[in-house]
Amino acid sequence: MRAPSAQVPPDPLVGAGPMSSSAVILFAHGAREPDWAQPLELVRDRLRAEGLRVELAYLEIMAPSLEDAARSLIADGYKTVTIVPLFLAQGKHLKRQLPEMVATLRKRHADAEFRVAPALGDDPEILAAITAWVNRAVR
Repeated sequence: MRAPSAQVPPDPLVGAGPMSSSAVILFAHGAREPDWAQPLELVRDRLRAEGLRVELAYLEIMAPSLEDAARSLIADGYKTVTIVPLFLAQGKHLKRQLPEMVATLRKRHADAEFRVAPALGDDPEILAAITAWVNRAVR
């Protein structure tokens, strides 16, 4: 049984206008099971607590979409948006679909800059953390 997630107070930065011109979109696949997003929401909330403007967006099934999240950030005055894909590896979604989506964003919001971070598995620290986690699991 999963322990209930800690309640996080509303983010005072959301809707308050940009303290900087940069924001982040955590981009995930989406799922039919609503609880699936809880770990992602926790990451978002931790980053917000550090003062970053962060939104979650989903490829499919869940809302908001990448376009909707980007539109919201641009409307709030953000000029640079870094899209952080929460996918472990480079598959079809990151190799084909995300570049097409980002190209569309760049056309629709020509006054904004959209950056894309690599897949999680491209980061040596993430791979080291997974390795350590597996080692703990088998002890």
